Amino acid sequence: MRIRFEALREEDVPLLTRWLQAEHVRAFWEDGERDEAAVRAHYFRVGRDVPGFIFSVDDRPAGFIQTEKVTSEHEFWPWATPVGETWATDLLIGEMELTGQGLGPQVIRAFIAGLQLQRPDLRGVVIDPDARNIRAIRAYAKAGFVAVGDPEERQVMLRMAGSS
Repeated sequence: MRIRFEALREEDVPLLTRWLQAEHVRAFWEDGERDEAAVRAHYFRVGRDVPGFIFSVDDRPAGFIQTEKVTSEHEFWPWATPVGETWATDLLIGEMELTGQGLGPQVIRAFIAGLQLQRPDLRGVVIDPDARNIRAIRAYAKAGFVAVGDPEERQVMLRMAGSS
């Protein structure tokens, strides 16, 4: 399986919009209205420093992943590593028939490997799936994430195993 990441482009908005409207995505990825104008405004707004990428599997667009550096102002700062950089990530598999196939852990591992090449000071990666999204939590565990933070929270905070 070949996984490729390409920066989100304006011409990807119809595809991303379709994915964001899909029931299996909408259940756990809520960032507002889902028409093309709203998606364009959200993901291409001036000052947005959360790079987004369309990922393809064997040349077929399959989903979306985004990342951002965790700084002292970021809500995930309590889970940042004490040394080096920590980045947050989130992904969705847009094509329903590709869910439940073990794709998530492979995409996450490939994405983090590429991020590590670009960011040699990277020491931690965090992700916060909805606590109800058991499938995603299992996928992230397979990719090497472990739970951190307060287990009573509705959200689940996960950090790459081995990052301290």
